[in-house]
Amino acid sequence: MGSLVPVLASTLLTQGVAFAAQEGQRRQGEKQLKQEQALRERQNAQSAALEKERLALDTKNTEAERKSALKRAVSRQRAQFGAQGVGASGGSSQAVLLGFFDESEDEREKREAMDNIRSRAIDQGLSQQSAINVLQRTQLAEKNRLRSLSTITDLV
Repeated sequence: MGSLVPVLASTLLTQGVAFAAQEGQRRQGEKQLKQEQALRERQNAQSAALEKERLALDTKNTEAERKSALKRAVSRQRAQFGAQGVGASGGSSQAVLLGFFDESEDEREKREAMDNIRSRAIDQGLSQQSAINVLQRTQLAEKNRLRSLSTITDLV
């Protein structure tokens, strides 16, 4: 019986050291996952910001093109009215010119709606990646907790 106690103590000590090593690896794995996720989140945020900047620049350029095209169309139509001897301030000619403005305004509103959808999609992508990161960290923590419980029951 006397020789059994040192063997049992040695076994428990060995298993305790192994358990401590597993705990260290678990903590290191969780730390590494958090660092990797933080890096990916920063990269995704930077990409999203660049995408939004590109979207804003595209919108600005498209708006400038729309205004320029509208001016050309109005000028061309006024020239046609002048060539026909019709004044640009008359009822029918004014209705035609207002139709150009309305059509152009409709195009702008549609483009703004699409830009808003694209912007929300970018934001939603960031939000979903963040939720995935939380899920991955939770899964790893639970997996490690179960391993720890398994190791403890093995010790007993």
